[in-house]
Amino acid sequence: MLGMTESVFIGIDLAWRGDKNPSGGAVLRGDRQSAQLVDVNSSLGSYSAVLSYINEHATASTFVAIDAPLIVNNRKGQRRCETLIGEDYGARHASCHTSNLTLYPRPAGVDLAKQLALRGFRHASDPQDTEKQRVMFEVYPHPALLELFGLSRILKYKKGSVDARRSGQRELQQRLSELSLFDPPLECTSRLSGFLTTDTSSLRGAALKANEDALDAVLCAYIAYHYWFWGAGGIRLLGDLDSGYIVVPRLSTPSARRQALPVP
Repeated sequence: MLGMTESVFIGIDLAWRGDKNPSGGAVLRGDRQSAQLVDVNSSLGSYSAVLSYINEHATASTFVAIDAPLIVNNRKGQRRCETLIGEDYGARHASCHTSNLTLYPRPAGVDLAKQLALRGFRHASDPQDTEKQRVMFEVYPHPALLELFGLSRILKYKKGSVDARRSGQRELQQRLSELSLFDPPLECTSRLSGFLTTDTSSLRGAALKANEDALDAVLCAYIAYHYWFWGAGGIRLLGDLDSGYIVVPRLSTPSARRQALPVP
C-alpha cells in the first residue's frame, strides 16, 4: 500500500530495435527517508509491454527515467544534448550514440513519451516545477555512474568479451549496492540484495544481456528518485525541450554521502 508521502520511481532501459529485443524495467517506492526496490523485469518484450508495465506501477506521484531519446527533431547530425555529453564526458569514454530522424525515422522513445504524455506525464524540463506529479525524462547510464561515484572512466559492462562484460556487471552490482550509503538511500532489502548477488560467472548470450538491462533499469529508477529528492540542485539538465535533453545526477549534491570504490 502506497503511503501518503511516498512516490513511485520507474527506470526503463528501452530497447532501440522495436519488438525484436526486450527492454528492462525497475520500480522503486520511497519517500524523503529512503526507497525500496519493488520490482525488476528484464523481459518486457514489446513497447506495449513497457507501457503496460509503467501503467501497472504508476500512481499520482510517479517519476520515470528512460534510457532512450524522448525528443528527436533533428533530421541529421547529433542532438545538442548528445554533443554536450560528449564534450563533458567523452574523455572518460561516455559519449552518446547519435540520434536523428534519418537514422531513426520513428524513434521508439519518442513514441513512448507521447503515450506517457496522454497519461498525464510531463517532461522534466524545469526541475523547479514542484507542481508536476507525473514526470518523465531521458537519462544515460554512463555519465550518471561517472558523476554518482566519481569515476575516472566508465564501467565497461556493455561491450567487449563475455568475460569483460561479466566483470563489468559484477562491478556495477557492487556500485548499486553502495547506494544504501547515499543521500537519498536505496535500502539494501532482501529483494535488492538478492538481485545484486546474481552470479554473473555463468551468464552468456541473452541471459547476460538481460542482466545488463535489469541493472541499467535499477540505476535509471534510482536517478528518478535522486531527481525527485534533490530537484534542480542535484542534477545537470543538458539540452532543452525543443531539441532534446538528458538528465545527469550531480556528484556535488550537498550533504550526499558517497564511498566510491577504486575501479579495478
